[in-house]
Amino acid sequence: MSSSKRLTGGFAALLILSAATACTSGGPAPSPAPGSSTVEASPTNGPTAPITARDGRTVLPTSESNACSLLSEAAIRDALGSVAQTLQAPQPSADRLPDGTTQDFCLYPFENGGPTTNAVLVEVRNYPTPQAAAGSDPFALLMNAEDLPGLRQPAKYAVNSLSESTEFVAASLEGSRVVRLVAALPPAKAWDRAAGREHMKKLATAAGL
Repeated sequence: MSSSKRLTGGFAALLILSAATACTSGGPAPSPAPGSSTVEASPTNGPTAPITARDGRTVLPTSESNACSLLSEAAIRDALGSVAQTLQAPQPSADRLPDGTTQDFCLYPFENGGPTTNAVLVEVRNYPTPQAAAGSDPFALLMNAEDLPGLRQPAKYAVNSLSESTEFVAASLEGSRVVRLVAALPPAKAWDRAAGREHMKKLATAAGL
């Protein structure tokens, strides 16, 4: 399996973030990736109006994303230590699917204009039913996942080794809600598995998981 297919679902959603940011800032929207849906805004849409995709998704203005309320910048710095001392302002986005699923994302780069391979990503997905949440297989993209005990919610921890970064992931499923916390670090900054577990458990605790 290629590294691109092993990326967590939230980083794929950054295509949505780029489109939403471009539309709200007046800049040109990026070309869609192969196989992705094209986002078109109605001519009557104002700068804060939702954007409707051809597949029926609704990309909401960044101010309507709730993921950034899960963690403060101070909490991230405290949980992750030295790798997060240069943490940048959050970049939120949101997606609303035709089946009623809501997806909220918040990206915190570790450097100004930094890539997603050196950042924290918070994903919050609310499904119409607990059955739909479980059916989404929320832990499928976690490599060698293990239970992460000591939290309020059942959660798992994983380390995804990719070509350009190592992703440390804490993910939880409670009822119809799935939360993923991802700290992506370039190889030179990556923790070992045990140290990453402690950092991600602290981050999950701060997020209320």
